[in-house]
Amino acid sequence: MASASKRRSTFTVAIFCVLVAAFGVVLWRRASQTTPVTFRTARVDRGAVEATVTATGQLNAVVTVQVGSLVSGTIAKLGADFNSEVKQGQVIAQIDPTRFKAAVAQAEAGLKSAEAALVHSDVAVREAKIELDRAKPLFDQKVIGGADMDAARSKYDQAVADRASADAQVAQSRASLSVARVDLEHTTITAPISGTVLQRAVDIGQTVAASMTAPVLFTIAQDLSRMEVHAAVDEADVGKLREGQEATFTVDAYPGETFPGTIFQIRSQPTVTQNVVTYDAVLRVENKTGKLRPGMTASVRAVSQRHEGVLRVPNSALRFRPTADLLAEKPAEGQKSGPPGGAGGGPGSRGPRSGGSGGGADGKGGGGRWAKAYTPAGQKVNTVRFRPGIADDEYTEVLTGGLKEGDEVVLEATGGAQGGAPPSGGLPGSSGQRNQRGPRMF
Repeated sequence: MASASKRRSTFTVAIFCVLVAAFGVVLWRRASQTTPVTFRTARVDRGAVEATVTATGQLNAVVTVQVGSLVSGTIAKLGADFNSEVKQGQVIAQIDPTRFKAAVAQAEAGLKSAEAALVHSDVAVREAKIELDRAKPLFDQKVIGGADMDAARSKYDQAVADRASADAQVAQSRASLSVARVDLEHTTITAPISGTVLQRAVDIGQTVAASMTAPVLFTIAQDLSRMEVHAAVDEADVGKLREGQEATFTVDAYPGETFPGTIFQIRSQPTVTQNVVTYDAVLRVENKTGKLRPGMTASVRAVSQRHEGVLRVPNSALRFRPTADLLAEKPAEGQKSGPPGGAGGGPGSRGPRSGGSGGGADGKGGGGRWAKAYTPAGQKVNTVRFRPGIADDEYTEVLTGGLKEGDEVVLEATGGAQGGAPPSGGLPGSSGQRNQRGPRMF
């Protein structure tokens, strides 16, 4: 019995070892098999490439006026509301004028009192003049002494001075009356311009205090059929814009719709935010349909350069970075950078910097750096270096190098040892995958 049980145990262990070995062989064979490499490619063709400047700004009315109050008081009436169309001179608010009418009446009474005092002083001057004229011949005839003559002269001088004071009091009372009347007029608030009320900041019964600064009651936009976009343009791009240049913009309220505009002004005053310098570019916009509203965020796009019929390569081809196993050629150490013509670059080159073409201001040759793309060669890829020009969101211009029209360039590789995951890589003028839309050439 013990011998039979031992034989069964040995047989079970042997079967288990065989199964494990067979399973390991299956796993080894599957692991050793590699799927063929397949490439997704695109052709190098000819077409238009645009270098653009993009910025974000805000829509505003061309003229916006804040209407305030120069006097304090309680709002008794309102003649305008949000979105109201108002005309210049139209009454839009009324402050309770009771106190100001009383101040006018008080000033009028003060003026009358001052005028009466002036009349009284005129009478005193005439009486003093008569007494002085009588005293002179009597003094000459030595009927009266010098003291009496001096007293008559002093009385006349005093009367003249009192008259001058009364005259000044009349002028002061008139000025006080004018101030009271102006304050009464300021209780009626009118629209300084014709336009649309954007904001109403008060309600009936609310008290406004104009002690230090005039409180804002209304904000009026003069004409919303013509508006402005104030866009913050990066300092690297401001030199590519000019006054009178055409531009387009979009707003979130109308996705897919593009609005035209013209650059009216590029202001020289810089704005520095966290060491980022921007300049304000003002676009004039027609708004005949009334779709655009003040405060909307606008994404502005202006074409700084456009090249027609140039050789171009898709930007996605410049993002492709193969593994070392996919490269058909393996440069020796020290030979990894060395583009045609001895220019700097190679697999680690960065290509043209953002802003302009790779070969100078006109984008037609010159210094610049080299970029690279890859063409399929069986199960491998060949590296092709070229000098890039301007670029847009989809294409990069090819100035010189190994690419020609009709060449197939690799966009993505699947299968093989790398498992189909496209390696990360940067574009010319980028680091890693910082710019997924292509090199920023604007």
